[in-house]
Amino acid sequence: MRQLVLFVLPILFAGGSAALQAQTRTDSLDQALALIAELVEADNFEEAQVEAANLREYLQRRALPCPAESVPLLLNIYQKNRDKKSARDFLDEARAGARNQPDESGRVELLAALADGYADWNRPENALACLRELIATKDSLAERERRADLLALQTQLDSLTALRRTASPPSLGETPIPRTFLLAMGGGALAVILLLLYRNRRAVRRWRKLVAKRELEIDFLRSERFSDTFSMEPVAPETNLPVSPAGFEQTSHARPGNHRPDKTALLIEPNRQIVLYLKSLLTDRFEVETATTAGEGLLAASNHLPDLIVCDAVLNGQTGIDVVRQIKLAERTNHIPVILLTERYGNEGKLDALRAGADAWFARPVLDRELDSSVTLLLDAHQKQHAEFARFLHLYFSENRIPIGDPFLAKVVTHIEQNLSDPDFMADDLARKMQLHKQHFFKKLHVLTGKEPAQLLREMRLEKARSLLEIRAGTPQTIAELVGFSSAGTFALAFKEYFGENTLLLRMPGK
Repeated sequence: MRQLVLFVLPILFAGGSAALQAQTRTDSLDQALALIAELVEADNFEEAQVEAANLREYLQRRALPCPAESVPLLLNIYQKNRDKKSARDFLDEARAGARNQPDESGRVELLAALADGYADWNRPENALACLRELIATKDSLAERERRADLLALQTQLDSLTALRRTASPPSLGETPIPRTFLLAMGGGALAVILLLLYRNRRAVRRWRKLVAKRELEIDFLRSERFSDTFSMEPVAPETNLPVSPAGFEQTSHARPGNHRPDKTALLIEPNRQIVLYLKSLLTDRFEVETATTAGEGLLAASNHLPDLIVCDAVLNGQTGIDVVRQIKLAERTNHIPVILLTERYGNEGKLDALRAGADAWFARPVLDRELDSSVTLLLDAHQKQHAEFARFLHLYFSENRIPIGDPFLAKVVTHIEQNLSDPDFMADDLARKMQLHKQHFFKKLHVLTGKEPAQLLREMRLEKARSLLEIRAGTPQTIAELVGFSSAGTFALAFKEYFGENTLLLRMPGK
């Protein structure tokens, strides 16, 4: 008896200790979230971010899943502090923890919160992946509930059978079950199964419609990101030398109100004080991201394709000139304007910028007016490039074709010309032929031409059609098929909208 007591007591103590630890962890999480919520209500977002970092460290140390209610709370803190990197890291950590969460109900809530968070922070691919995981988890829960209902129904059926056998008088043979009873039980079971299947099918349809709606919203956000237009202002003459840091008139590009900037800037700078100063100069028109080493800077430039890069010439003993040179030599990033910060003055600073291939250079300390003027000039230089490309496109199918200096654009135009007659050749196919991710290809093409891929495809088809109509190469319907329009009516409407005249007018005598 004594040995039995000694064997049972440790088991009971271990169970009670585990329950106490679980309750302690729950209380700690509740207290941490309550503290962060109080700091947010008091508009103390800096202290709130410190507590958020402690909470994330505690969750990682204990290998605990992130509570669903903490996702919007922490993302609000990072948005107020404009800390995009911490927000992305937190979303990725929470998503990794969601995969290991044993509680499927809690996983559903966490995945729903993560999908909304990824969509708010312009990461549509991750939001779509979370929605797919959410649907799979919902289906698993529905299947589990269906099995539980079937098991309960079978248990009730077994209980009724046992009771009937007990209540029936003993006899030499088995008492047959009435046929009506069997039919009623079978009909009831079949009705329950059909009802469960119907509910499961409705749930799957509802989630598929939700995913389709989210995909449309994500496509809209993705297209909206690249739908900005540039104001047609006079552009300074081109020069092959880096932009001089002085002598420009200051022009304000600040966005009205408190809207979030639609352009991004990357600072590759190890000195925190210089980073804070440059952020104060750029934050009115850029969403600023930072990198402290050469590797981080090259990775961020390749992944995010910012609209501007500011790089120090010295990065913790490494040369920033090599970083800028790699950015300018890579086809993926060579279109991004780069400003080099150097400690040299005069011709020595200009020599560093020429060696790196930078578009502008500054000797520290950087002045507000000079930096603003140079950034304005670099951004406005794209307007002249857009006008030159529009002229190139207008003359491309004529005898007065002009050359284009950018190898990337020349390759894009060649691929489009080779597939003009294919109506199924779309923007995604063009991105694959250029061996670039769809989002990165769209952004680079928009920066260089001011056009989206679908718009460029349509305009090249219409320019080719106009050249064929002018030489009377065939009927409008035949030419529509030659340039990739599946319908002559659609071709006529598109031609009228683009050129402002009817296709038949080009074929009349005297035109």
